[in-house]
Order: sequence, then C-alpha cells, then structure tokens
Amino acid sequence: MDCGKLTESIYERSVFKVVKTNSTENRKFYDGAGLGADCAVLTGKKVSDNAHEDCAGLMSGQALASGMDVRLAARAYMAATNHVIACCANSAASGLFGSYASLTMMVPERMREIKVRNMVEAASIQAEETGIPIMSCNVQVLPAMTEAVATCVVSAGLEHKSDSNLVAMKRRAHVDEDIVMTKWLGLEGTAVIADRSRGRLCERYPSDIVEEAADFYRYLSVASEAATAVKSGAGYLQVLREGGVFGGLWQLAADNGVGLVIDLKSIPVRQETIEVCEFFDLNPYELLAGGSLLITTENGGQLVCALEKAGVPAAVIGRTAQGNDRILRHAGESRFLEPARGDEIFRYFSLAEEMKREEGKT
Repeated sequence: MDCGKLTESIYERSVFKVVKTNSTENRKFYDGAGLGADCAVLTGKKVSDNAHEDCAGLMSGQALASGMDVRLAARAYMAATNHVIACCANSAASGLFGSYASLTMMVPERMREIKVRNMVEAASIQAEETGIPIMSCNVQVLPAMTEAVATCVVSAGLEHKSDSNLVAMKRRAHVDEDIVMTKWLGLEGTAVIADRSRGRLCERYPSDIVEEAADFYRYLSVASEAATAVKSGAGYLQVLREGGVFGGLWQLAADNGVGLVIDLKSIPVRQETIEVCEFFDLNPYELLAGGSLLITTENGGQLVCALEKAGVPAAVIGRTAQGNDRILRHAGESRFLEPARGDEIFRYFSLAEEMKREEGKT
C-alpha cells in the first residue's frame, strides 16, 4: 500500500464496512468516522432538567503527522483541532466546552532528547495560542522508526442540543453552490519541505523566499475563517490536508454525493510553493494542504469579501453540480478529477533520503 491515507476503495472495504458490520448497534449513537470525516460526534444524555447541564454529546477529532521537523507534534495538534473546528461549524451545535488534546509521539532511536523537547515545546506553544490544552503527551522511542510520527486526539463536549438526539455533521453541501477555498494550496507541505531542505533550496533560490516558505506554519489554523464562514451563513466546511486540494475536493464530493466543476486557474497558490514543488518535481495540487478550508455557499463572492475583511485570503474555485462527475477545467480543456493517489509529501521524503544517500557516496 502507498504511504498516507488509504485509498477510497481500500478504506471502504477494509475499514468502513468492517466497522459498520461489527458495530451495528453502536452506530445509532454516533455520526462518523468515515471517508472524508476525520471527526466523530457522539450523542449525549440529559442528566437533569437544567438546560445548562444538558450535553449534546462529545466531539472528537484525530490527526497524524510524520517527519523530523520541530513542528511535527504541533502540526498533528493543529490538524486535529482544525477537524473539530470544521466539524462543529458543520453541526447544529452552538459551540464547544471542556476541550482538550492528547498527544502521542513515536520517535526513532537516533533522535536526541533536545529535539524531542523542542517538538513538545512547539506543540505546547501552539496549544497556548489555540486555547485547547494538552492534557497528556506520551512519547515512545521505537527501534524500527526512521521518521518520527505524532498523533493527536482533540475531544470536546457540545454545548447545545439539536432538535434530534444526534448532532448532524454530514451532507451539508448541495448542488449548484459555489466552492470557496481559503488561503493557498499546499501550505503545510511547503513549510515542511522548506524547513527540512533549507540549504539545498537556498542553492537555487534567494534565502528570503526559502525562509518565507518555511514560515508557512503560521497559516495552519482555520479558526478565523471557520468563524467567518459560519457567521456568513456558509453551508459546509471541508478541511484540506492529506492529498492536497485535489484530495479535499474528492472528499467533499464523495461525502456529499455531488459533482464538481473546478477552474484550476482559480485555485490560489503562493509562488514559494511553486518554486519548492518545481525543485523536487512535486504536484502542488496533491501536496499536504493543512491550513486551508473548502467552503460551499450560495454566494461565494460575498463570502470571499467577508473573509478578506477578516484578513483571510480566499477565492471562488468552482461549483458543486448534479451527478458524480468531478471536472477540472483549464485553458478551455476539461478532464476528470481522479482519486487521491497519496500525498506528495511522502514522495518528497523519499527523494530527500535518496539525495542524502547520493551525497554520502561522493
């Protein structure tokens, strides 16, 4: 199997159907997790006649990050937080309470203690800025590891009970809605690559371009745009990450049963990302895209204006459509969007290792 998330077909037959088959009774109490749903909601129980003590349920989001960068654990933390933020925005709940995060880090034997400490420190600083505390952090040193892996689970209670017992969070996108994308594609992947390959990139590009690319970590939170989208009456929010913008578009369509018509030229991208991807011959549309959202709404132009007033760059990149066709248009030509084949970040890791070995031979 390829690195990264499982493909749609493998996930359906070996994960989703297995869970559904073996937990039929329990599934009536929760919504998620499934393809395109990285956050689940559990229905709550009324504990008294006091409305303030009536919990709509529990929400939990999980994410993983791999690599050797100092922001590894912070990236996993931020991705899990983003899933919960988007899930809450898609639900009938009014907000969260009692939020907390649990981190697990698996690191190779060769990693020094100072590197682990710096990773934990970066995650702790991110948690302080975000406002969701890290309640536990488990670190294990494993002999088979060549890269570090961090996983984060963010859990929260839901403040407001919806009309039904279950807080719905799926199928909020409808046919003939605008699709708005926030910020730019490939932000997280660009930051990881530029941070890890600074020296190599600086041999070709000015150092200020490389430093700016490595600082894209500052864009990884989607809290601001999610809040603005909800206030503007947006329908559905999809967090972008693995598989890049193409992976996110596929998930949006599959999760909502709609088609897509996307204008490739409208998808926003930073020049730094273009340069980094050209250097390593990567497809920027399939590069780790944490920090961006896809939002469906009846009037994308109005939402873009609202986002820009809030300081968040955004663009209308296409529309949802009837049927299952997912069409990409560019320069008068059309082609079909294909299922994500993995994330380009893993191809970068492989290329970087190969370059390192070649340097060692000379």
